[in-house]
Amino acid sequence: MNKIHKILLAAVLLLGLFPITSSAAALAPADLAAFLEETSWNEKDLDTYLQYFYDMSINDFDTIADLKETLGEPITEENLQQLMKDYEFANEQDLVSFLVENGEMEKGDNVRNVFRYIDALDSTVGYYKEDSGTPITDENLKTLLGDHHLTMKELTDLLAKNDDSLENYKTIEDLDLALTLYESGKEALDLVSKLGITEKEMEAITKHFETIDVNDPAIEEKMTELEPRLLALREADQAADLTEGQITEVFNIMKEMLSLVHLDASFYLVKGNEKIALSDSQLIKMKDTNGHDLLIEIYNTDGVFLADMLITEDMFSTELIDNTVKDIKKVEKIEKIVQKTASQQKPHTVKGGKLPNTAGNYAEGIFVGLILIGTGLFFFRKRNVSTL
Repeated sequence: MNKIHKILLAAVLLLGLFPITSSAAALAPADLAAFLEETSWNEKDLDTYLQYFYDMSINDFDTIADLKETLGEPITEENLQQLMKDYEFANEQDLVSFLVENGEMEKGDNVRNVFRYIDALDSTVGYYKEDSGTPITDENLKTLLGDHHLTMKELTDLLAKNDDSLENYKTIEDLDLALTLYESGKEALDLVSKLGITEKEMEAITKHFETIDVNDPAIEEKMTELEPRLLALREADQAADLTEGQITEVFNIMKEMLSLVHLDASFYLVKGNEKIALSDSQLIKMKDTNGHDLLIEIYNTDGVFLADMLITEDMFSTELIDNTVKDIKKVEKIEKIVQKTASQQKPHTVKGGKLPNTAGNYAEGIFVGLILIGTGLFFFRKRNVSTL
């Protein structure tokens, strides 16, 4: 499989992995005001609560029904007593002492006012009560540093650059996950930088994605339609080479995904002052650049320029392409790890904190890069982390 086709395929598969991020969702002001009055909450405190326990914000919800579903049942005497029974607390004072000890409450706080909803309380207690990993020791920390090829100072600096610190972690597994996220995010963004994608261009594409309404039924319908085609390509990824039909399918899916998010891409071969536009068919058939560099320009569908990137001839002759494919696959693996962690309803990975938000932060940057490389050799963001 030639390198251009290899990375196009990897990027298209990644596009099917990441959800589109958007700030379009919004609660009706009147509905939100009524909910806040009903719950004796203010908007800032509600948003802080959502961010802390669910890594979400008010802007992630379209309806109050969705918000209530996420929050679950308010704490009542009945469900509080059941929770204490389930976790074998002698009484409420015993429960409060446990939460204070783990940094989840301050002395004198009322558990009902701090947690408000039983799901948040249950997941928090469950995290600390259940076997959630191996405590950090000098020995396993030394092993972890070796695995990540870091010195203690480099570890401290890496965490600090991400507004984090070693004191935030209780288990070696949580620290390992955080380091993997931080390091992979840096690697991907470093690659984006090597390809000439500027911070201003990344911001332009990110702002563009914020205008996309992910709740548009047309988007969901189209992604549902693309799913079996993406699965077929994933199987093709194992092949030594792609057929002409598969190469065409990769390109068609890429174009359809770009169109879905209101983007378009133009490809050029450049050398000195020479700039040769490539048609779709020429790009599909191209096996090498014959001494030229490959220029990719990204526009929105209104024709507004957003970003470009230049893949030089020597990049094609180095390990850049193979390493990029490996980085894309690494992102897939990390997103799956984060999703698995979230699905276990253990939102806290640090004492008094939660899962590092790095997945969401760097995925956005990666998707910005990947949407460029994917349209010829890369693509974008976060999730949220979220999660697969």
